[in-house]
Amino acid sequence: MRSPILISSGILAMALFASGCKETECGDGTIERDGKCEPSDTSVDTAKCGANTIAVGDQCVPTFDPTVCDPATTEEDLDPSTNIVTCIGNGGGGCGAALACPQPSSGLQTICGQLYNIENNEVFQAANSNGTRCDPMNPATAGPCAMRINAYDAIAFAMNPGTAPLSVVDTYVDDCGRFRLTDVTPPSGSPFVALGMDDRDPTKMGPGGVTNATGVATPTAPNMAVKDVEAFAVPASTTTRWAMTGGPTIANGIYVMMFRQRRAPSMLTQAGVTVLKGPPPTFMPTPTTDHYFINTDVQRERIDAAANVTGANGTALVTPAALSDIYTGAPTGLPAECRWSAHAAATVAGVVFVQILRPVNATGMTCNL
Repeated sequence: MRSPILISSGILAMALFASGCKETECGDGTIERDGKCEPSDTSVDTAKCGANTIAVGDQCVPTFDPTVCDPATTEEDLDPSTNIVTCIGNGGGGCGAALACPQPSSGLQTICGQLYNIENNEVFQAANSNGTRCDPMNPATAGPCAMRINAYDAIAFAMNPGTAPLSVVDTYVDDCGRFRLTDVTPPSGSPFVALGMDDRDPTKMGPGGVTNATGVATPTAPNMAVKDVEAFAVPASTTTRWAMTGGPTIANGIYVMMFRQRRAPSMLTQAGVTVLKGPPPTFMPTPTTDHYFINTDVQRERIDAAANVTGANGTALVTPAALSDIYTGAPTGLPAECRWSAHAAATVAGVVFVQILRPVNATGMTCNL
């Protein structure tokens, strides 16, 4: 596409010279060098441009034409790793459609994800769900529309479950179990935001409704949209079964550790892992406080009191857990360049807190899982 520009620019330069004008005017995409029109992008280091952008002159511009979304029917969803904007419908589409997770307002944070049933790891959705947004004024008696989701300062909540929730401009939950908390005010000085789930009906909060009180944590990230957060419904029938087969009771709180074989978004579980407790750099097993499931159980149903490693579901239950301690796993099954992520945790009476642990880089090495 440059040839016509260079030719037309050359004709223009000749005309100006013939008329006695010393100034050379160049076409789009070219600049004047020593009286000649040359491609302007030859002066830019293209390595400085991000993904899916190219150098034009002294600027990096998108490789593709800018995406313009219809604000009446779609929302912009930016993938910062590729600099690509996708238009995602804001209504209908069923449970298979993506839920937009747009960038937050300045200084705030957006958190998006999916609810799952902790027992079988299936999507927690209503019968005959179609993507309809839940009406908080008319809560359902079953499924995700019977639940509420609040955001908290994770550290403050662990120290005092009665702490007030963080400010959220809009909380979206639909009957597919998808959720989006838009423009969360991040906690000041705390590295994590906790999402707390319970029944919307105040008379059924705790084990009396569709779920026990549950929580998950995600990093505090101002000016970012955090996507693909996994949150869980934990019915009383599930925690009762844990206790009846030798596991801990919900009374003192339960810290659930789920070990995944690979980095997100993989949900493959890791068997053979023993829970370790810090503080670092010394981590030790916790045989008096951890519990594991029957080795062959893919679902999280039955505890094996004699087990000391995770089984097929890659999960361990810990109680009590103190905020001053750091929890991780023995690097069983991981290559030398990988280790399990490590996390602070605290058990809170009546709350099931879920932590997903994935492989991360060992010191001075790169984990490619």
